[in-house]
Amino acid sequence: MYIWKIKQYKWLWLALALVYIGGNIAGCQQEAQKPVTPKMAPEVAKYDQEPTISLYRKATGQKEEIKLEEYLKGVVAAEIGPKFPMEALKAQAIIARTGTLCLIEYENGTRGKHGTDASDDHTEFQAYNEDLITDKISKAVEETRGQVLTTDGKFVYAMFHAVSNGKTASMEEGFPKLAKKAPYNVSVDTEGIEQAPKKYRNWKVKVPVSEVKGILGAEAGDLSDIRVSKRGPSGRATTITAGQASIPAVDLRQEIGFDRLYSTAISKITVSGNNVIFEGSGWGHGVGMEQWGAQAMANEGKKAREIVEHYFPKAQVTQLYK
Repeated sequence: MYIWKIKQYKWLWLALALVYIGGNIAGCQQEAQKPVTPKMAPEVAKYDQEPTISLYRKATGQKEEIKLEEYLKGVVAAEIGPKFPMEALKAQAIIARTGTLCLIEYENGTRGKHGTDASDDHTEFQAYNEDLITDKISKAVEETRGQVLTTDGKFVYAMFHAVSNGKTASMEEGFPKLAKKAPYNVSVDTEGIEQAPKKYRNWKVKVPVSEVKGILGAEAGDLSDIRVSKRGPSGRATTITAGQASIPAVDLRQEIGFDRLYSTAISKITVSGNNVIFEGSGWGHGVGMEQWGAQAMANEGKKAREIVEHYFPKAQVTQLYK
């Protein structure tokens, strides 16, 4: 009788063990089916509440403290304006929020120059104009409150530009110095060119020969052989060569002026008289979200999340705070 009870208990314990193991296997299978939320990096996780940032005002030289969400309304107003569809505005808000925090955390904001987190000068940070805020823009920001793009738990270098010609630029094409920090910013298809202002679809820009020579140096010769010598994945110029001189296309555009040489999507370079003539298409550096492409997607019924995740296919929308 005593031996039987021992055997009986052994079988009972074995049965319980099998149930326990089976339950754990099933639980693991269920867990595997759940979407995995990446662990947030410390610089991301700390934003569990809306922050206040410091903003340098170029016109007055003053510094002011401003809540992030209120600041973003002025950014969306200045960078894209209220005429775009609501979902495109919401996408812009997510990009602007991400870009703001990314630049503050990873590039020290404008602390080195002004002692502030941000500047309202678009050449230093992002454009900002509180006078252009509308109810529609406020709603777009409020409905995406706290939403940012992350990849591997870190803030994305969330760039945006006006318009490309069929493909956006890779990070290496648009910001070669940041390419190692953001290899996830890749070239994707985009369809905004037909909706963009006509002057940016195909353009010709004249720059004095003397000015281009001054940028390239004496080794460039007379510029008679100036050409695009290298292109990137999107077809944009990455290197411009003349004579024995070469320069990254992004550097040449910066020297000539972003508002003069509209993009590095240069199809042809010729010399005519006293001018170098650049022919191309698009407007902006080409990296990240294309604003006119966002409009096209919004008009097709796409939501803000779909828009930003199209332009940043290796990232996902993350809710930082409510």
